[in-house]
Amino acid sequence: MNLERAIDRLRDYRLQNERFDRLVGAVLSNKLAAGAVRASVSAATNISRRTGSLKPGDYETVFFIAGEMRSGTSWLRRTLSAHPEIVCGHEGSFFGRGYDREEIPVYTDPVSSLARALSNSKDFRVWHGLPWNQWSDDYDEDLDNLTRLAVDYFLAKEVSRTGKKIVGDKSPQHTENLDEIHRYYPDAKIIHIVRDGRDVAVSAMNHWWRLASDREEGVFRLTLEELRIRDDYLADRAGFVAAGRSIFTEERLRQLARRWDYRVGKARRDGPANYGKEYLEIRYEDLLSDTPAVLERVLRFLGAGADEKLVGRCIRASSFERSSKRRQGEEDAGSFFRKGVAGDWRNTFNRRDREIYAEIAGPRLAELGYDTTLDL
Repeated sequence: MNLERAIDRLRDYRLQNERFDRLVGAVLSNKLAAGAVRASVSAATNISRRTGSLKPGDYETVFFIAGEMRSGTSWLRRTLSAHPEIVCGHEGSFFGRGYDREEIPVYTDPVSSLARALSNSKDFRVWHGLPWNQWSDDYDEDLDNLTRLAVDYFLAKEVSRTGKKIVGDKSPQHTENLDEIHRYYPDAKIIHIVRDGRDVAVSAMNHWWRLASDREEGVFRLTLEELRIRDDYLADRAGFVAAGRSIFTEERLRQLARRWDYRVGKARRDGPANYGKEYLEIRYEDLLSDTPAVLERVLRFLGAGADEKLVGRCIRASSFERSSKRRQGEEDAGSFFRKGVAGDWRNTFNRRDREIYAEIAGPRLAELGYDTTLDL
């Protein structure tokens, strides 16, 4: 069954059965999955009647940005969305059938992905197999098609809102799910942005400090030791570093190193294997040092205009200075845009930190061309 056939079957069945909505509502008691399934079915069967112009798949190019947390994905998203032909959403969390918790336990509340919400619903499987709906076969194929329809629905909202025809999404979890994304979107383009894992670790720790649960509206649950480290560091940064202290507990640094090594490595394998020339890898450091050249390369990859005027427009719209109201390199620990530089780990890692990170992720750093010397 192809995608068009799936849409036609859903539309025809809805038109023929006035009790369709009541049946779906009665069967889908799983709260997570029910919303996702209703969204995908509604998108497939009734979008044009409700919105007039919103149509799943009504775009020229679809792309997904992969990149570990704090690797410049938000900067790249804003830069691309400043282009008159491109819109890139925030973190849709569309993919990751196994995504039910954060790997590093600083956020302990339940999480999910749209793909997981659909695939894990026992009630959806029951509904699909009801003998009178004539859909009891092709469950896996229907599930894949519905997942794509659901994602396309949300992408179509961005297309409808902006009028742009090159549409994408960025989520850190994309980095370990490029093989799964290919299952639903073999026609997509993938942009993988890589950053030195040690800078990722420093940025992540500062981000968690800023939004720790002991502060108003904080969500990240750090240990008492980590909170003491944060307070000592912020009270006297120069003295803290001069004393050779680390901003990390050993276990937290090991968690960060393992995650970066695994996810970046997996994306570098799965991206080329599944997407070939439709996979583009760039380095955060290169984007930072030669923004016009790297951005032009990304725009041409997406099939968007890439003349000097357009490149300049995108760069100005997403500059660190404009986003943070500070000069690049001026640190504000309370801002999402903390510093905007590369290599800051050298000012933060002590000898122990360097040895731990090299032990876990040294080969990956070397593979990507990053300095792996332990000299202070």
